[in-house]
Amino acid sequence: ASGMMNQISGDYSFTQQPMMFQPVGGMEQIPLAFSKKLRGRITLGAEVQEITNTEDGVSIVYNHNKKTQVIKGDYCICTIPLPVLKNIKTNFTEPMKNAIKSINYVASGKIGLQFKSRFWENNDRILGGITTTNLDISQIWYPSHNFYSKKGVLVGYYNSGTNGAKYGDYSLAKREEQALAQGSKIHPEYKKEFENSFSLAWQKIKYSEGAWASYSASDKTNYYPLLNEPEGNVYLSGEHLSNITGWMAGSFESARLVVS
Repeated sequence: ASGMMNQISGDYSFTQQPMMFQPVGGMEQIPLAFSKKLRGRITLGAEVQEITNTEDGVSIVYNHNKKTQVIKGDYCICTIPLPVLKNIKTNFTEPMKNAIKSINYVASGKIGLQFKSRFWENNDRILGGITTTNLDISQIWYPSHNFYSKKGVLVGYYNSGTNGAKYGDYSLAKREEQALAQGSKIHPEYKKEFENSFSLAWQKIKYSEGAWASYSASDKTNYYPLLNEPEGNVYLSGEHLSNITGWMAGSFESARLVVS
C-alpha cells in the first residue's frame, strides 16, 4: 500500500496538483515572452563581478564583450542562483553572506533521446505522462504534443540527489549509454529506434551550479527569512526565495513580492 501511495502521491502534494500544462514550443517561451516586452532593455552575455551597496543606491561591475563596465541604480533585484552569487564580490553583511553560502542546491539532470518513431504511442498507447521507475534513471517523460507524428523525443532520465550527482559525473556518451540500457528494460524498441541525445546536469552548468535550492528545516528558520529581507538596496529574488523551489511558479511569486 505504501508503494502504491508513493506512486500517486503527486496528486496529493500541494505543489504538484494536476493539471500541469506546457507552453507551446517549450518552457523557454515564458522567458522569451518577457524579453519581447523588454526589448532593448536586456544586456545578454554580461557577467557580474561585483555588487556594492552605496549610500544612495547600488553599483554593479560586470564584464561584457571582454570589457569591464559599471551600472548604477537606486535598487538592484538580484536573481543570480546562490551557488554563483556566493562567489561574487559584495559588501553585504556577514550574516547575509553566510546565509547565501549555506544553502544547498540539488544535483539533477535530464537527457533528451530522439527516436525514429513514436513507438510508445503506436505500440503502448502512451500519450504524454511519466513512467516512474525504481532504476537510477528515476523517470521517463513522454511528449504531450504532436501525437502520432513521425519522430519524437523522450526525457530518457530525470534524476536528482545521489543519482543526479552520479549521472552528472558521467561523460555525455556514458549518460546516453546508461539511459538506453535502463530504458530498454521498459521499452525494448529503444536500441533499434534511437537516433541521438542531448543531456545536461545543472550542477555542472556555469551560471547555475545546481538545479534548485533545497532548504533543510533549520535553513528555513535560520536563513530563509534573512534571504528574503532587503540587503541595503539589493533585493534577492528567484525560485530559491519562495516556498515552491524548483518551479517557475515560485520564481514568479518571488518576483511579484519583491517588485511590490
